Amino acid sequence: MKIFLLLLSAFLLPGVCRAQKNPDLLMGSVVKSDKWKMDRTNNIETFTGNVSFKNPSYVLKADNAVYNRDKSVWNLSGSVYTLRYLKDLSQVEMRCDRARYLELDEEAYLERGALPVRFKYLGADGRILNGRSARAWGENKKALMHFNGAFALTTENLELYSEQALYDNAQSTFLLYDSTSPHPETLPAALGKREGYDFAIAAETIKFFKDSRDIKFYNRVSGWTKDVPRPAAADSRKKL
Repeated sequence: MKIFLLLLSAFLLPGVCRAQKNPDLLMGSVVKSDKWKMDRTNNIETFTGNVSFKNPSYVLKADNAVYNRDKSVWNLSGSVYTLRYLKDLSQVEMRCDRARYLELDEEAYLERGALPVRFKYLGADGRILNGRSARAWGENKKALMHFNGAFALTTENLELYSEQALYDNAQSTFLLYDSTSPHPETLPAALGKREGYDFAIAAETIKFFKDSRDIKFYNRVSGWTKDVPRPAAADSRKKL
């Protein structure tokens, strides 16, 4: 059961689990699967069908899971899903097709299938942050999450795009970098509507602050902004 807890923590935006240790975290945990097989010759456990781990703080689901005890490595496949409830009443969800977790290194590797790797952060204030990429790599010890391949980040009024991104839990920031297409001249970009104006801005690197929603642009910055016209006042006069 403890192994499942370690596995689950790796799929969430890293550093959160290390910063919020709870000695009673395993209490009330339930692990289920349709089938379970123990290969004692190779020291491998196989969980098949509707694999799930649940307790008041965590949810982990997958179609299949394989644990190599000798190598301390987990492999999950098929509709991999995790949900973490945080102490500040926020929560993080992640979805992918395949995942691999190295217990000793505390690193997780997530891969897309027909759909990209997706995550959703719901803040305590109700604001939502959605993201996606082709692959993701989490380093729990360093509290970093790397995103590679067609990365996108969206809020209620903002969209950001790049080839790669890095989430730093210590700073609560996403750093977007690398071209958004095979053409190197296509830079990471941010576009949307904020404070009464539309904008589209590109730069070599873009830093997005998760909590404040501030944005900073670095090197080769270019783009445009325009005022958003105010809605025309309704004509309350009656025609006679």
